[in-house]
Amino acid sequence: MSNMLDSTKEFNEVKIYTAVFWYIFTMLIVTITAYIIGDVYLLNNSNLLSLISTTLFIFVLFYKFKVKRNKLSLLIKDYFTKINIKEIFGIVVTQLCLSMSLSLLLIGIIYFTSPNMLNKLLSQSSVDEVSTYSGLFISMLITVIGAPLMEELLFRAIIFKRISRKFNIYLGMILSSLIFGSLHIELAIIGAFLFGIACCILYIKYKNILIPMTVHFLNNFLSFFPQLDINSPVDSTPITSLDARISIISGSLLFLIGMYFFIKFIFKNKSYLKEGFSPRIDEKLNLKI
Repeated sequence: MSNMLDSTKEFNEVKIYTAVFWYIFTMLIVTITAYIIGDVYLLNNSNLLSLISTTLFIFVLFYKFKVKRNKLSLLIKDYFTKINIKEIFGIVVTQLCLSMSLSLLLIGIIYFTSPNMLNKLLSQSSVDEVSTYSGLFISMLITVIGAPLMEELLFRAIIFKRISRKFNIYLGMILSSLIFGSLHIELAIIGAFLFGIACCILYIKYKNILIPMTVHFLNNFLSFFPQLDINSPVDSTPITSLDARISIISGSLLFLIGMYFFIKFIFKNKSYLKEGFSPRIDEKLNLKI
Protein backbone atom coordinates (compact mmCIF):
# COMPACT_ATOMS: atom_id res chain seq x y z
CA MET A 1 0.00 0.00 0.00
CA SER A 2 3.05 2.25 0.25
CA ASN A 3 3.06 2.85 -3.54
CA MET A 4 -0.43 4.36 -3.41
CA LEU A 5 -1.45 7.95 -2.80
CA ASP A 6 -0.89 9.29 0.70
CA SER A 7 -3.87 11.64 0.73
CA THR A 8 -2.87 13.04 4.13
CA LYS A 9 -0.25 15.08 2.22
CA GLU A 10 -2.60 16.34 -0.48
CA PHE A 11 -4.39 18.98 1.57
CA ASN A 12 -3.36 21.86 3.80
CA GLU A 13 -2.84 21.18 7.48
CA VAL A 14 -5.34 22.62 9.97
CA LYS A 15 -4.18 23.23 13.52
CA ILE A 16 -6.31 21.94 16.41
CA TYR A 17 -6.86 25.30 18.07
CA THR A 18 -7.95 26.77 14.72
CA ALA A 19 -10.50 24.00 14.19
CA VAL A 20 -11.82 24.27 17.76
CA PHE A 21 -12.18 28.04 17.43
CA TRP A 22 -14.23 27.74 14.24
CA TYR A 23 -16.28 24.87 15.69
CA ILE A 24 -17.34 27.02 18.66
CA PHE A 25 -17.69 30.16 16.55
CA THR A 26 -20.05 28.57 14.00
CA MET A 27 -22.29 27.20 16.77
CA LEU A 28 -22.39 30.59 18.50
CA ILE A 29 -23.02 32.61 15.34
CA VAL A 30 -25.91 30.36 14.26
CA THR A 31 -27.52 30.45 17.73
CA ILE A 32 -27.08 34.22 18.11
CA THR A 33 -28.50 34.81 14.63
CA ALA A 34 -31.54 32.68 15.48
CA TYR A 35 -32.11 34.79 18.62
CA ILE A 36 -31.69 38.07 16.72
CA ILE A 37 -34.20 37.17 14.01
CA GLY A 38 -36.48 35.69 16.68
CA ASP A 39 -37.26 32.50 14.77
CA VAL A 40 -39.13 30.43 17.38
CA TYR A 41 -39.21 27.31 15.22
CA LEU A 42 -35.45 27.45 14.70
CA LEU A 43 -34.73 28.13 18.38
CA ASN A 44 -36.91 25.20 19.44
CA ASN A 45 -35.41 22.81 16.89
CA SER A 46 -31.97 21.75 18.11
CA ASN A 47 -31.52 19.36 15.17
CA LEU A 48 -32.01 22.17 12.65
CA LEU A 49 -29.64 24.46 14.55
CA SER A 50 -27.09 21.66 14.66
CA LEU A 51 -27.50 20.97 10.93
CA ILE A 52 -26.93 24.62 10.01
CA SER A 53 -23.89 25.06 12.28
CA THR A 54 -22.40 21.70 11.20
CA THR A 55 -22.83 22.57 7.51
CA LEU A 56 -21.21 25.96 8.06
CA PHE A 57 -18.32 24.37 9.97
CA ILE A 58 -17.77 21.79 7.21
CA PHE A 59 -17.49 24.58 4.63
CA VAL A 60 -14.99 26.37 6.87
CA LEU A 61 -12.92 23.17 7.12
CA PHE A 62 -13.04 22.69 3.36
CA TYR A 63 -11.69 26.21 2.98
CA LYS A 64 -8.98 25.66 5.59
CA PHE A 65 -7.97 22.34 4.01
CA LYS A 66 -7.85 24.11 0.62
CA VAL A 67 -10.01 21.43 -0.98
CA LYS A 68 -9.85 21.80 -4.76
CA ARG A 69 -11.46 19.83 -7.54
CA ASN A 70 -8.25 18.16 -8.76
CA LYS A 71 -7.20 17.14 -5.26
CA LEU A 72 -10.68 15.86 -4.46
CA SER A 73 -10.68 13.88 -7.70
CA LEU A 74 -7.39 12.21 -6.73
CA LEU A 75 -8.77 11.44 -3.28
CA ILE A 76 -11.86 9.76 -4.75
CA LYS A 77 -9.82 7.71 -7.24
CA ASP A 78 -7.52 6.63 -4.43
CA TYR A 79 -10.58 5.70 -2.35
CA PHE A 80 -11.93 3.31 -4.99
CA THR A 81 -8.47 1.80 -5.39
CA LYS A 82 -8.06 1.04 -1.69
CA ILE A 83 -11.58 0.36 -0.41
CA ASN A 84 -12.25 -3.09 1.04
CA ILE A 85 -16.02 -3.65 1.23
CA LYS A 86 -15.72 -6.80 3.32
CA GLU A 87 -13.53 -5.07 5.90
CA ILE A 88 -15.83 -2.03 6.06
CA PHE A 89 -18.96 -4.07 6.70
CA GLY A 90 -17.08 -6.20 9.22
CA ILE A 91 -16.11 -3.10 11.19
CA VAL A 92 -19.62 -1.65 11.02
CA VAL A 93 -21.19 -4.87 12.33
CA THR A 94 -18.54 -5.15 15.05
CA GLN A 95 -19.08 -1.56 16.21
CA LEU A 96 -22.86 -1.89 16.21
CA CYS A 97 -22.48 -5.06 18.24
CA LEU A 98 -20.22 -3.31 20.76
CA SER A 99 -22.44 -0.23 21.04
CA MET A 100 -25.55 -2.34 21.55
CA SER A 101 -23.84 -4.60 24.08
CA LEU A 102 -22.49 -1.68 26.12
CA SER A 103 -25.90 0.00 26.13
CA LEU A 104 -27.54 -3.22 27.33
CA LEU A 105 -24.90 -3.69 30.03
CA LEU A 106 -25.26 -0.12 31.25
CA ILE A 107 -29.05 -0.45 31.34
CA GLY A 108 -28.76 -3.53 33.54
CA ILE A 109 -26.08 -2.06 35.80
CA ILE A 110 -27.84 1.28 36.28
CA TYR A 111 -31.12 -0.50 37.01
CA PHE A 112 -29.65 -2.42 39.94
CA THR A 113 -27.94 0.72 41.29
CA SER A 114 -30.61 3.36 40.57
CA PRO A 115 -33.75 2.06 38.80
CA ASN A 116 -35.64 5.35 39.06
CA MET A 117 -32.82 7.26 37.37
CA LEU A 118 -32.66 4.68 34.56
CA ASN A 119 -36.37 4.85 33.74
CA LYS A 120 -36.15 8.65 33.78
CA LEU A 121 -33.20 8.60 31.37
CA LEU A 122 -34.95 6.16 29.03
CA SER A 123 -38.15 8.21 29.01
CA GLN A 124 -36.20 11.37 28.22
CA SER A 125 -34.27 9.69 25.39
CA SER A 126 -37.53 8.62 23.76
CA VAL A 127 -38.66 12.24 23.41
CA ASP A 128 -37.19 13.75 20.25
CA GLU A 129 -38.06 16.03 17.37
CA VAL A 130 -38.58 13.23 14.83
CA SER A 131 -42.36 13.34 14.99
CA THR A 132 -42.86 14.67 11.44
CA TYR A 133 -41.33 13.76 8.10
CA SER A 134 -39.56 17.11 7.90
CA GLY A 135 -38.09 16.51 11.35
CA LEU A 136 -37.07 13.01 10.25
CA PHE A 137 -35.34 14.41 7.16
CA ILE A 138 -33.42 17.02 9.19
CA SER A 139 -32.42 14.41 11.77
CA MET A 140 -31.26 12.05 9.03
CA LEU A 141 -29.16 14.77 7.36
CA ILE A 142 -27.35 15.65 10.58
CA THR A 143 -26.94 12.07 11.80
CA VAL A 144 -26.14 10.19 8.59
CA ILE A 145 -24.36 12.85 6.52
CA GLY A 146 -23.38 15.90 8.58
CA ALA A 147 -21.96 14.15 11.64
CA PRO A 148 -19.76 11.65 9.76
CA LEU A 149 -18.33 14.37 7.52
CA MET A 150 -17.65 16.85 10.31
CA GLU A 151 -16.45 14.35 12.91
CA GLU A 152 -14.05 12.51 10.63
CA LEU A 153 -12.50 15.76 9.44
CA LEU A 154 -12.22 17.15 12.97
CA PHE A 155 -11.32 14.09 15.04
CA ARG A 156 -9.34 12.01 12.55
CA ALA A 157 -7.95 14.38 9.89
CA ILE A 158 -7.06 17.11 12.41
CA ILE A 159 -6.92 16.07 16.08
CA PHE A 160 -5.69 12.48 15.59
CA LYS A 161 -3.14 13.39 12.94
CA ARG A 162 -1.78 16.47 14.69
CA ILE A 163 -1.33 14.80 18.08
CA SER A 164 0.21 11.74 16.40
CA ARG A 165 2.80 13.88 14.64
CA LYS A 166 3.53 15.99 17.70
CA PHE A 167 3.82 13.06 20.14
CA ASN A 168 3.05 9.53 18.95
CA ILE A 169 0.31 7.69 17.14
CA TYR A 170 -0.95 5.80 20.21
CA LEU A 171 -1.47 8.99 22.22
CA GLY A 172 -3.14 10.59 19.21
CA MET A 173 -5.47 7.65 18.77
CA ILE A 174 -6.45 7.48 22.46
CA LEU A 175 -6.88 11.24 23.04
CA SER A 176 -8.83 11.89 19.83
CA SER A 177 -11.09 8.90 20.54
CA LEU A 178 -11.63 9.98 24.16
CA ILE A 179 -12.72 13.44 23.04
CA PHE A 180 -14.88 11.91 20.31
CA GLY A 181 -16.48 9.50 22.77
CA SER A 182 -17.07 12.16 25.43
CA LEU A 183 -19.18 14.18 23.01
CA HIS A 184 -21.52 11.23 22.55
CA ILE A 185 -23.46 11.56 25.78
CA GLU A 186 -25.84 8.68 25.20
CA LEU A 187 -25.49 5.33 26.98
CA ALA A 188 -23.15 4.02 24.27
CA ILE A 189 -20.34 6.50 25.09
CA ILE A 190 -17.76 3.69 25.49
CA GLY A 191 -18.85 2.27 22.16
CA ALA A 192 -18.17 5.68 20.59
CA PHE A 193 -14.64 5.60 22.03
CA LEU A 194 -13.99 2.14 20.52
CA PHE A 195 -15.52 3.32 17.25
CA GLY A 196 -13.07 6.23 17.26
CA ILE A 197 -10.15 3.81 17.71
CA ALA A 198 -11.33 1.75 14.72
CA CYS A 199 -11.67 4.86 12.53
CA CYS A 200 -8.17 6.02 13.53
CA ILE A 201 -6.72 2.66 12.49
CA LEU A 202 -8.54 2.83 9.15
CA TYR A 203 -7.23 6.35 8.55
CA ILE A 204 -3.62 5.48 9.30
CA LYS A 205 -3.90 2.25 7.30
CA TYR A 206 -5.34 3.73 4.11
CA LYS A 207 -4.34 7.38 4.59
CA ASN A 208 -7.62 8.36 2.97
CA ILE A 209 -10.27 10.06 5.12
CA LEU A 210 -13.08 8.84 2.85
CA ILE A 211 -12.68 5.28 4.14
CA PRO A 212 -13.40 5.98 7.85
CA MET A 213 -16.10 8.36 6.61
CA THR A 214 -17.75 5.46 4.79
CA VAL A 215 -17.71 3.35 7.96
CA HIS A 216 -19.15 6.29 9.90
CA PHE A 217 -21.91 6.83 7.30
CA LEU A 218 -22.96 3.18 7.37
CA ASN A 219 -22.78 2.94 11.17
CA ASN A 220 -24.93 6.04 11.65
CA PHE A 221 -27.41 5.02 8.97
CA LEU A 222 -27.97 1.59 10.49
CA SER A 223 -28.25 3.17 13.95
CA PHE A 224 -30.75 5.69 12.59
CA PHE A 225 -32.75 3.12 10.61
CA PRO A 226 -35.22 2.25 13.43
CA GLN A 227 -36.33 5.91 13.55
CA LEU A 228 -37.56 5.81 9.94
CA ASP A 229 -40.99 4.64 11.12
CA ILE A 230 -42.17 7.81 12.87
CA ASN A 231 -45.63 6.35 13.45
CA SER A 232 -44.40 3.40 15.52
CA PRO A 233 -45.55 3.56 19.17
CA VAL A 234 -42.93 4.44 21.78
CA ASP A 235 -42.54 1.81 24.48
CA SER A 236 -42.63 3.72 27.77
CA THR A 237 -43.04 0.63 29.96
CA PRO A 238 -40.67 0.84 32.97
CA ILE A 239 -37.72 -1.56 33.01
CA THR A 240 -38.24 -4.52 35.34
CA SER A 241 -35.75 -6.68 37.24
CA LEU A 242 -36.16 -9.43 34.64
CA ASP A 243 -35.53 -6.96 31.82
CA ALA A 244 -32.35 -5.80 33.56
CA ARG A 245 -31.05 -9.37 33.97
CA ILE A 246 -31.75 -10.16 30.33
CA SER A 247 -29.96 -6.94 29.34
CA ILE A 248 -26.86 -7.91 31.32
CA ILE A 249 -26.77 -11.47 29.95
CA SER A 250 -27.40 -10.54 26.31
CA GLY A 251 -25.13 -7.51 26.62
CA SER A 252 -22.30 -9.65 27.99
CA LEU A 253 -22.60 -12.15 25.13
CA LEU A 254 -22.67 -9.41 22.49
CA PHE A 255 -19.73 -7.66 24.15
CA LEU A 256 -17.57 -10.80 24.08
CA ILE A 257 -18.39 -11.38 20.42
CA GLY A 258 -17.79 -7.74 19.49
CA MET A 259 -14.51 -7.49 21.43
CA TYR A 260 -13.23 -10.69 19.83
CA PHE A 261 -13.59 -9.20 16.34
CA PHE A 262 -12.45 -5.75 17.51
CA ILE A 263 -9.20 -7.12 19.01
CA LYS A 264 -8.73 -9.30 15.93
CA PHE A 265 -9.04 -6.18 13.76
CA ILE A 266 -6.44 -4.35 15.86
CA PHE A 267 -3.89 -7.18 15.74
CA LYS A 268 -4.46 -7.65 12.01
CA ASN A 269 -3.60 -3.99 11.39
CA LYS A 270 -1.06 -3.28 14.15
CA SER A 271 1.78 -3.06 11.62
CA TYR A 272 0.23 0.09 10.12
CA LEU A 273 0.40 1.83 13.51
CA LYS A 274 4.20 1.64 13.34
CA GLU A 275 4.24 3.62 10.09
CA GLY A 276 2.58 6.72 11.55
CA PHE A 277 2.09 9.94 9.60
CA SER A 278 5.14 11.14 7.73
CA PRO A 279 5.77 14.81 8.55
CA ARG A 280 5.16 17.42 5.89
CA ILE A 281 8.14 19.45 4.72
CA ASP A 282 6.64 22.67 6.08
CA GLU A 283 6.08 21.05 9.48
CA LYS A 284 9.56 19.68 10.12
CA LEU A 285 10.74 23.02 11.51
CA ASN A 286 7.60 23.98 13.42
CA LEU A 287 4.80 21.58 14.36
CA LYS A 288 2.19 23.19 16.55
CA ILE A 289 -1.11 21.59 17.46
